[in-house]
Amino acid sequence: MISYKFLQYNTDNLRLGWSVLEELAGSSDFLLLQRFPKDKQKELCNITGKAFLTESVMHKNMSLAIGRANGLSSVGGVETINLPSSQLVQAVGNEWQGCTALKGMYNNIKLVSALPCYPESMGEFPITKEDNEKDIQFLLEKFKDEPTIIAGDFHFSPEDNAINEIIEANGFKSYLDGHKTFKTSSGQFINLDKLLCNFTIDISDIIVHNTDNDIQQGHFPITYTLSWEPNPNEE
Repeated sequence: MISYKFLQYNTDNLRLGWSVLEELAGSSDFLLLQRFPKDKQKELCNITGKAFLTESVMHKNMSLAIGRANGLSSVGGVETINLPSSQLVQAVGNEWQGCTALKGMYNNIKLVSALPCYPESMGEFPITKEDNEKDIQFLLEKFKDEPTIIAGDFHFSPEDNAINEIIEANGFKSYLDGHKTFKTSSGQFINLDKLLCNFTIDISDIIVHNTDNDIQQGHFPITYTLSWEPNPNEE
């Protein structure tokens, strides 16, 4: 089996500061980031070998990113995927929303950083839970027949049956459900971040870096090692 260390992190516009990202990125093979400020792309490239970005919401500063360390072969086939909520989210204009995914190919594995929309009832264009589910369904259905790793903030807990059914129906498995990756405004630690895969992997060394508990609310970085056979599509 081959093994790689991943950093998965909804940075919340670097809420925990640059040094946290820099330290963890320096020891990771791949970065799968959400809500990363696109005006920091140059700095991101300085701490990883190569970084690809796309806007989470068009014409806003928040972005999705895929990074890979020096010494690894290139990530190709980079593509921005507009999710079904894209037009609605752009009308709302909230840069903290999501409506896109970023896909790259490493060898024969697709790596995806994703941020679907979340419900937002205020304003002229309400975004619903159904819109979130449509985004997730679209994304998973698109990649269900190809070996794919998807990391992102899906905005709902692992107890959400509708999302669990979408994951299972499209042949994916969720790997971080037991880990507390987000601090709520009331001080609770819950899980909102997903790592999904539709081929056989081993996951080890999972660490949620939540030692800085002074933040009022937000996501924490997650590191883990993924191992798989070199040709999973031949299973």
